[in-house]
Amino acid sequence: MLDSKERVKIALSHQEPDRIPINFRATELVTQQLSRALDLDYWGILERFRVDFREVIPTYVGPTFPDKRDGSKVDMWGVGRHVHNSEKGNDFLISYSPLQNASVLEDIQKHHWPRVEWFDFSEIKSICNQFKGYAISTPGIHVEGHHGVFHLMTYLFGFEKVMVDLALNPELVRAAIDRVMAFLVSYYDQFFKSAKGMIDFLFYKDDFGSQDSLLISRDMFLNFFFPNLKTLADLASSYGVKLILHSCGSILPLIPDFINAGVCVLDPIQVTAKGMDIRVLKGNYGKQLTFHGGIDVQRLMPFGTIEEIKFIAKETMEILGKDGGYFFGPSHRFQVDTPVGNIVTLYETALDHGFYA
Repeated sequence: MLDSKERVKIALSHQEPDRIPINFRATELVTQQLSRALDLDYWGILERFRVDFREVIPTYVGPTFPDKRDGSKVDMWGVGRHVHNSEKGNDFLISYSPLQNASVLEDIQKHHWPRVEWFDFSEIKSICNQFKGYAISTPGIHVEGHHGVFHLMTYLFGFEKVMVDLALNPELVRAAIDRVMAFLVSYYDQFFKSAKGMIDFLFYKDDFGSQDSLLISRDMFLNFFFPNLKTLADLASSYGVKLILHSCGSILPLIPDFINAGVCVLDPIQVTAKGMDIRVLKGNYGKQLTFHGGIDVQRLMPFGTIEEIKFIAKETMEILGKDGGYFFGPSHRFQVDTPVGNIVTLYETALDHGFYA
């Protein structure tokens, strides 16, 4: 019988292993609900659903930052967030963008940028050893990880300002991108060195699509963000690590560019977004990309019937899983409006029907 790492690598090579590899991701509140319903802790949930992936997270040992006057929590990039409470749970919304008034290069240079020394990588190898036999990823494949360059630009400048500056003050944005990339390259280089060859995936999260279209033009993507993606993919490849790109939304026009940049796995396959038809994706790019996700969390998982969930799960596995090249999972983290029973049904279906003949 294959272990998880072997199963994932076979699927990644576009061959059919014993079964389709499985992943799980959910908000903290959903995980707590599952834990109570199944009488299992987080690790027990992963075992129950036969999850083939594990995540290694270095310890943050850097400085703490004072809250803003309105109570917003400040992260290592200087970005402030406040908690928005609703019946569906708690969301952290951007409330302060430290470069919102930046106008000259000096404003970028004097910003307090994070340092790789703020992370302790000394335990990475031993944690990887605990997950021996699983496919191991950098932060993000299960819970929140580091955001990508475009994401961070919208947080640092504010969404509206960065869109204007990309067009009218591009050198300002380029200077910020250079500082972000200096950190990310140093961070992942140290990460991979510390892991001694045990990391399988770099999970890189950077949304380029909305529900109906790209958030930026393809030319703007190629000009500002393609080089960064390629740099990280090349760095990962130099350590034998594959890059998983997370981009929600309608991103069909950029997929050939993702492939050219060195992306090996595309996540999360937001099937409700315009043009993200799994038949088209598999037919056009199934020999070049592995797909990760594809089970709708916007409509199907919160509101679908048990029979609908079973049908879609089986259909998705049949289409995306043909000839390998697919990791089963949700199209984002399960949200708090998703019934526990629906999640259990989804994974039971994957375990019952995800085996190759």
